[in-house]
Amino acid sequence: MNDILIVIPARYGSTRLPVKMLKNLGGRPVIAHTYEACVASGVGTVLVATDHEDIVSVVKQFGGQAVMTPPECPSGTDRVYLAAQGRKESIIINVQGDEPLIAAETIRKTAQVLKDFKDADISTAAAPFPADRDFNDPNAVKAVLADPLVSGDGKRALYFTRSAAPYHHELSPIKNDVPYFLHCGIYGYRRTSLEKFVKLPPSALEKLERLEQLRALEAGMVIRCALVPSVPPAIDTDEDLQNAARYLSQKTL
Repeated sequence: MNDILIVIPARYGSTRLPVKMLKNLGGRPVIAHTYEACVASGVGTVLVATDHEDIVSVVKQFGGQAVMTPPECPSGTDRVYLAAQGRKESIIINVQGDEPLIAAETIRKTAQVLKDFKDADISTAAAPFPADRDFNDPNAVKAVLADPLVSGDGKRALYFTRSAAPYHHELSPIKNDVPYFLHCGIYGYRRTSLEKFVKLPPSALEKLERLEQLRALEAGMVIRCALVPSVPPAIDTDEDLQNAARYLSQKTL
């Protein structure tokens, strides 16, 4: 897969956890863990796209590659797009910088979906909703997939929502068989699809649910999902950081 570029958007500022990319996690900055997961995937070149020299410096210290992008980028996707300019890879994978626990296999499977399904403009990942998590939680984004009872990757995404969906009607004979799917915030783009996406204006449903991927669906773009065992928590708050530290310490026991 040497025609694939992985870009990690890493914004310096953060409202809920300032400078979270450089926070200590198991003795290393958060961004270092995310970078290592991307490298471990073996998918392609890994590049951090940031808006601050401090992040560039830290990335270079642990042997990574980083590029500066404008602070005024409206989203991580726009940052990814700018970082990919002047390069030749035909597929660009967007792995969020605050996903230090993402599995290398999730990255590989997200990339493979674009290889296997030529109609896919964008790929992403989803997992069966964990039993210990409230599916009514609006912070847990649900992916509504076609053919939910058929095994295998590449299911077409019909919708993404913060609501509990699809609705399980009490009279449905399959109400106990169809799982909820939890969305994982990773995206694979064909270069042409990424360019189309960033040039689209924010859509009504995107602004309503505050979910960027709805812009693509409203524009008729095809999103297909890799199915993975679980979705790791992102680092959005100090509590998330502490939970991630406990997770890492248990892994090393």
